Amino acid sequence: MRSDAINSQYSDDIDIFSIARGLRSRAWVIITITLIAGVLGLMYAFLSERVYEAKAYLVPPTQSDIADLNTGRTSKNELAPYSIGDVYRLFLRNLQSESLRQDFFSNQYLPSLSDDQKERPQDALYAEFSKKLQVNPVTADEAGRYSVIVQTSSPDQAVEWAKSYIKQAETLAAEEITKNVSYEAKVRSRSISQEIDTRRETGESSRGDAIVKLRAALNVATAAGVQKPTVMFGAASTAVAGKMDGDASFLRGVEALNAEIKNLESRSSNDAFIKELRELQAKKSFYDKLAVVSKDFRLFRYDGNVETPLSAVKPKKALVISLALILGLMLGVLSAFTLYRLDESRKNLLS
Repeated sequence: MRSDAINSQYSDDIDIFSIARGLRSRAWVIITITLIAGVLGLMYAFLSERVYEAKAYLVPPTQSDIADLNTGRTSKNELAPYSIGDVYRLFLRNLQSESLRQDFFSNQYLPSLSDDQKERPQDALYAEFSKKLQVNPVTADEAGRYSVIVQTSSPDQAVEWAKSYIKQAETLAAEEITKNVSYEAKVRSRSISQEIDTRRETGESSRGDAIVKLRAALNVATAAGVQKPTVMFGAASTAVAGKMDGDASFLRGVEALNAEIKNLESRSSNDAFIKELRELQAKKSFYDKLAVVSKDFRLFRYDGNVETPLSAVKPKKALVISLALILGLMLGVLSAFTLYRLDESRKNLLS
């Protein structure tokens, strides 16, 4: 029994040595296939389209970047100032919006394709575009550092697209925030304007009422023969007719009453006599100016420069050639082993 085990082990050793000799005798197969695979890998590495990658890193703006945006926005004016987080989150929302991505796909990516490429299904082209343009958070903070990565066949185009995409997002966010600021100021201005109009209408009504009262007093003064202001002396104090009103208004005299009626009727504006009107007008002017929003603000900052890539990220030449040689070697060994087994089977049949 021990002899059988030894013979079996000896037979296995003989098989292994036979296989090794068979592979060595067919080394030309292994070398040929490995070289062919290496040449194909070399051709792919040097002849396939180069892909260049541009990266832009974005961080929140500083307080000075949004200072002009917060001009006049104080608790006194009932306007809450925008924080750094507010404006940066608004920018990021536009940067990651599907509408911006679709617009960039239609106006930038599709025109750059050849006619043959445009004939492919639209959804396949969009999926390919989504892989070539990515917006990713770099930090865990949702309002922290972000990256915009663009891959194209041209290094200059990759940089241009990255900057263009970011610029479009900034423009959309800036338009949105200026629209909000302007609308808020216009609403407050309109509210004050309505209050001013109401006070002017009240002032005009008050002037009409005053004229009616003075005419009534004039009739009484005329009937009583009071031509000039009358001074009356009381026990405790002296009253001047010019200060008299109500039922005693006729004591101002016909001349004074006529002059006051004429003055009221010829008055072109009641503004000077309306309480707090000038303060309201000043507030309205302030909000009118605030509605014209300054464009001198920034919603983000670049963290470093967007450098033009000097080398392609795809294909990775060394990796492609190495993989081609390894696969070629494996295929060569498999082919040589297959030939060896076929030859052995043929010999066994003949014997």
